[in-house]
Amino acid sequence: MSADMQALIAEIGDQLEALTLAADGLSRVTGLATNRDGTITAEISGDGTLTALTLAESLTAYPPDEAAAAILATITAATAAAARQRADLLARLSDALT
Repeated sequence: MSADMQALIAEIGDQLEALTLAADGLSRVTGLATNRDGTITAEISGDGTLTALTLAESLTAYPPDEAAAAILATITAATAAAARQRADLLARLSDALT
């Protein structure tokens, strides 16, 4: 087998490994956020699904509109964290494939 062919096979192997690592990493992406006073924690999966929402009982002291806004802001922050993780993984994959 020629040196060129061996180099091509090695490069393809490296790209397959990068794809496998990216797929594994994407399956484990989790965005997590907690609001400033710790009353709300949201967890978002790699596909953007809300997988957990923890609300402290002390959140009941908030007016309803403030509680709702704080919940949405925390979910948004967790979603952004998951999106950053996905983007980082995909950027590394892109670098490995080029």
